[in-house]
Amino acid sequence: MAMHKIVQRGRFLNCPPQLITAFSGSAASHTFSSRGAESLHIREITNTREVRNEFDKYHIKGLSRCLNWTSRPNDSGYASCYVVNRHFASDHNDICTKEFSSKLLKSIPDYVKIVEVGPRDGLQNEKAIIPTDVKVELIKLLVSSGLSVVEATSFVSPKWVPQLQDAKDVLAAIQNVEGTRFPVLTPNLKGFEAAVAAGAKEVAVFPAASESFSKANLNCGIEDNLARCRDLASAAGSLSIPVRGYISCVVGCPLEGNIAPAKVAYVAKSLYEMGCSEISLGDTIGVGTPGTVIPMLEAVLHVVPTDMLAVHFHDTYGQALSNILISIQTGISTVDSSVSGLGGCPYAKGATGNVATEDVVYMLNGLGVKTNVDLGKLMLAGDFICKHLGRVSGSKAATALSKVTTHASKL
Repeated sequence: MAMHKIVQRGRFLNCPPQLITAFSGSAASHTFSSRGAESLHIREITNTREVRNEFDKYHIKGLSRCLNWTSRPNDSGYASCYVVNRHFASDHNDICTKEFSSKLLKSIPDYVKIVEVGPRDGLQNEKAIIPTDVKVELIKLLVSSGLSVVEATSFVSPKWVPQLQDAKDVLAAIQNVEGTRFPVLTPNLKGFEAAVAAGAKEVAVFPAASESFSKANLNCGIEDNLARCRDLASAAGSLSIPVRGYISCVVGCPLEGNIAPAKVAYVAKSLYEMGCSEISLGDTIGVGTPGTVIPMLEAVLHVVPTDMLAVHFHDTYGQALSNILISIQTGISTVDSSVSGLGGCPYAKGATGNVATEDVVYMLNGLGVKTNVDLGKLMLAGDFICKHLGRVSGSKAATALSKVTTHASKL
């Protein structure tokens, strides 16, 4: 029985918290009756050594697989999973589950690309300068988790973002890292030229949908900034370098308040027409809800193809996952996020971190959506940077899973 069905019905069969799994073996198997012809097969582990062995696998190697509770209708994977407490293994043959999935999940992509922005967007607002070797190690740990795109740094003036003044050194240190793309932020032609000289193979521009924010962030209005972006895109095109476009303040601005969807659509269309390979829609201050995100997406989808869009939500009000879910239900299949929820904007007072990559991967695993990201290895990257920064992770999933495995080690 799928977890979402059990939650929907509000029935947990009064089972005490226990470790349960769908693996076959010698342990006892119990069947709990349910309404209709449904049944739930639960294998009860009673041997302490077996519990430890299972959690050893759960902690690192099997984590992503084990958290894939549900199956998409066209998913050929197996249903084995480790589940803790009141979370129940999914029955892939359950008719009601398939009907539920077909109605509510049919528009969700089978695969979602995660664009990890932690090394740049996540660290740019840190007051204490982070050593270059720490940034490089973080990037390598993120790559080892399976992330295919990691935003490495930004070629902006050290005067404005001193944290990223070592951009050239960071990029040089990861030149030989294979299997992952490393886009860098470039605000203008000067930054673009510096990035190319340092070996950048992909760049990003970042206009805003707010006139006031654009002036505060880039010292120019929307139209002037778009003109800069066109010049940069033209230069990049002559070198066959892809350009990603970020749009800031797509639903709200710290200076102007609510942003009209038509403004966002105008900037998005401009980026599309100048040849951007991908356009990321950013809720810079995290004020969006599905109620404000949907009209914005509808406006943008009228002028930009779905497969060229990405979403970038900060989690200031705890709405990021809801906004991501509604976004991927429109067919968008690229999501920006930051390991451990690191981040903030130097020019957006009150804006907290990006949505945590761990939380996004955990949710997508639960939906049966592939990301090719190993959640256990991703958590190791989060642990690494959080220990260096001297703070706890901003990821709820990583925090909860760490407690689970710590408890298991004491059994």
